[in-house]
Amino acid sequence: MNARAWLPAAAATLAAAASGCIDTDAAVFVEPSIAAPEATVSTSALGTSLEARFTLELHLGPRASGPSRVAIRAFEIASADQETSIVAPLPVETATALPVEVAPGSDVTVAFTADTAAEGGTLPIDAAAALCAAEGIRITGSIEDSLEDGATPVASAVFHARCP
Repeated sequence: MNARAWLPAAAATLAAAASGCIDTDAAVFVEPSIAAPEATVSTSALGTSLEARFTLELHLGPRASGPSRVAIRAFEIASADQETSIVAPLPVETATALPVEVAPGSDVTVAFTADTAAEGGTLPIDAAAALCAAEGIRITGSIEDSLEDGATPVASAVFHARCP
């Protein structure tokens, strides 16, 4: 190939790359993440109560073999280092019908809430100290992706609960 033939081909390749035609998203299985975690801790003579909110973000790249049905296994609140379970399982609710379908090249967001006092339940009084630790806490859990065998773990960034 002479230089004159090579230059237009190289320029076309660079132009395609610059225009966004080459998709480098390699997510062939659902990639979960937990966003906007927040928690509020309340204490009383009867025990500790916890209200929490977060969103589960599910991403599937365009190279996936097809859509995925994603089921939720469980969530919990863990210590910042994820060595200690503080509230397990975390009793979550969502208005979204589960499992959810995630199409290739798309994102699905599911909002969750938890309220340990909703049905009169409380956590042990000493749970407040762990939930309000200076190191912070994380929401952790796992999902089942129909495109993949087994469970996929997910964890939020470390955050601090609003505490009394």
